[in-house]
Amino acid sequence: MILKNIRPEFLFVAVSLLFTVNGFAETARPVSGAAVSAAGPLAVINGKPISIENFRSEMERQRGAFDANRKEELLDSIVRSELLFAAARSAGYESDPEVIAAVKQAMVGKYLRDNLDPKLAQLKATDQEAEAYYQSHQAEFGTPAMVHAAVIKIAVSPKMSAQKKSELLKRAESARNEALALEKGVPAFGKVAVSYSEDQDSRYRGGDLGWLQAGKADGMIDKKVSDAIFALKTPGQVSQVITAPDGYYIVKLIEAKAATVKPYAAVKDGVKYQVVQEKKKKIENDLIAQLKSRIPVTVNRALLQTVSQSDEVKQAGPPALPKR
Repeated sequence: MILKNIRPEFLFVAVSLLFTVNGFAETARPVSGAAVSAAGPLAVINGKPISIENFRSEMERQRGAFDANRKEELLDSIVRSELLFAAARSAGYESDPEVIAAVKQAMVGKYLRDNLDPKLAQLKATDQEAEAYYQSHQAEFGTPAMVHAAVIKIAVSPKMSAQKKSELLKRAESARNEALALEKGVPAFGKVAVSYSEDQDSRYRGGDLGWLQAGKADGMIDKKVSDAIFALKTPGQVSQVITAPDGYYIVKLIEAKAATVKPYAAVKDGVKYQVVQEKKKKIENDLIAQLKSRIPVTVNRALLQTVSQSDEVKQAGPPALPKR
């Protein structure tokens, strides 16, 4: 519901205002209580009548059989609603910002239901459209290439002398030679990482970095190191010493998984759903474009950039989007 997050008292006033706009409480001239008769309105609240036609419409909306008791209950409910509406109106709630916002959201929801939803409900995806989408979006229907790798890091500071860096490079070469001499079956870099590596997160796991996804940047790994990892082709292969801004690295490929794509038949329903979503998005964007061509819109983007918010609001996170 679009009004889900509105406080109950404001929700009532907003809905009551909509009922009033739609003619539920007729705005005919005031009728005195004495004028109510078998041929007149069913009730008069604050000078406004509830006609038989309005009452019957509400009965039909609620459906089911109405005996005398249920009719009394429905009329009592309508009278209670109108009494509260009259009280809220006299208290000035029509001008309350929350009420105005609730009515605005309700109007937008009704406009979309009348002008957009009928078009969206008719949307379908043909087999040809689905297959074409599948062919051009295969990355969405599979798993990327992954590698399981290990690393040894010899840290280097930009302030170090050339001689010190040369010494550390020799240390890195020694680490690589020892890594190459490890017996087959030793996981990752084993004791060599414990002896040499300064990457504290992986050192005592033999330098094991876990699984890394191809093409996905990892903020913890320098790009030169990442590129070297994915350049390795054979499990057990060890790289040359890699010079990065923060040190010397040696990497090792433990195992690799090739990228896979699920067959079209296995994802056909999901593909068709995606095609329909794309169509919906286009129709919605087209509607907004049409409205912009008819209704003037001016945006001051320079002013927008000057708008700031408090630290408290930033930490709280954004509110939920209004629901239709």
